[in-house]
Amino acid sequence: MFTDAALLAAVPDVIQFGALLKATPAEEGGERFLYFEASNEDLDHQNEIVAQQALLESRDYFLRHGNIDLSHYTLLGPKSGIANFMEYEIGKPVEVRIAGGGTFVKAQLYQGDSAMARNANLVWDSLTKQTPPARWYPSVGGAVLSKAVKLNPDTGDKIAVVDRVRWNNVALDRCPVSRTVGEISTAPLGVFAKSLGGFVLAKALEAGYGTDVATLTGGAALGRQSLDTDSPYRTFRDQLAQALRLKQVRARGRDISLWAINQFGLRPDQAAAWVERFLHDLSADRRGGNPP
Repeated sequence: MFTDAALLAAVPDVIQFGALLKATPAEEGGERFLYFEASNEDLDHQNEIVAQQALLESRDYFLRHGNIDLSHYTLLGPKSGIANFMEYEIGKPVEVRIAGGGTFVKAQLYQGDSAMARNANLVWDSLTKQTPPARWYPSVGGAVLSKAVKLNPDTGDKIAVVDRVRWNNVALDRCPVSRTVGEISTAPLGVFAKSLGGFVLAKALEAGYGTDVATLTGGAALGRQSLDTDSPYRTFRDQLAQALRLKQVRARGRDISLWAINQFGLRPDQAAAWVERFLHDLSADRRGGNPP
């Protein structure tokens, strides 16, 4: 609780947010975007590793010629006789970043009345208009141009390393080849805030937002939402408010998410949810209304 007058005098009165961030959904100018880790260098279910350098070298090709589809049907269709296989295309990549041993993609979903847009709508609605959201996982597709072999240092087994590719596809699927990539997200918080430093981190609700922290007290400072006094989230938001006041964490969405992951040991998706709730409570308190 922020009741110590000496503490209040010692810390800044204002926390300045360049933009107040909203975690879901991520729409920019009416367009719909998905964020995901497409690949990493962990051993996959096919006992292979995809070198991220290989994807990096093919990044420009993917951005120019690649697509986002369902279950690789746009690649499999011509050879498998899948009818209307191009209708399974749902979007296109708009940005790719290699960070922390992983490859991260920002993709734009189609809109409109076409068959492709209908499938894109199905995906978007399954993530934003139902509870719980559907689980979609990314799977990288394209042509393997070369492989190398190395030994697993833990087991001594031989592992195939894909070291050259022509990357032109990412599929959304229920059962990905990768063992460790996360679910598709509609917002770049959590793991995306940690890894996608150059991406638009979220939709700005207000530019140049500021709040007078000196007038706020404890968890109530962050909104009037009714919470169980033993709630782990209440502890989280009290400690986060203090960390922001003491400048132990910068008032930016990605830094707050990293702080939540490291300080509380949260999973990235849980950190994203709590950060969204924190910012929503803070926004509601500033407006003088109760959070919904």
